[in-house]
Amino acid sequence: MFATLQLLCSFWMYPLAAIILGYAANMAEPGRSPVEFVWLIPTGLLLWTLLEYGLHRVVFHWTSKIPTVRKIVRQFHLLHHAEPHRKDQILVRARFSVPMSIGILISLYGITQSEFRTVGLMAGIWTGFLYYEWVHYGVHTSASDLGLAAHRRRHFLHHFVDDKSCYGVTSPLWDWLLGTYKKLN
Repeated sequence: MFATLQLLCSFWMYPLAAIILGYAANMAEPGRSPVEFVWLIPTGLLLWTLLEYGLHRVVFHWTSKIPTVRKIVRQFHLLHHAEPHRKDQILVRARFSVPMSIGILISLYGITQSEFRTVGLMAGIWTGFLYYEWVHYGVHTSASDLGLAAHRRRHFLHHFVDDKSCYGVTSPLWDWLLGTYKKLN
């Protein structure tokens, strides 16, 4: 039940945020081309794949010497590795995804200096995040029904064989490029 509520929370919260922020960005920068906005979304999706890989590899598997940081990392991800079939450990909780989204939003604005570009990129990032949530949940609960066999093989290789490989859940792109891709023989 918790997992279903969490999934529903993400699947209405981020599209709604994208619509509201998109409207505000359009008001702040009138006259921007809808075509430009459409091209920002795939760029945001590509950024998502890099964020997913980087966060999973660097942050979620971090072994800090600081007890508080270790506790947060454990809560955030390592419990999922310990009990990967628990539905309440599969999805990202809003208390983590919302501050992370705000941080990314602020960082993107600092880089682009444009509300319009920032929101377009965030719409792509949020689309990638929602796809991640769907794939990750499906991989752990019902991959055979959803056509996620390749995702499942890679992700379970990460979980059960080598947690230093296959960090990308939605895409193996960065694993291939950065040398952490591993084929299950």
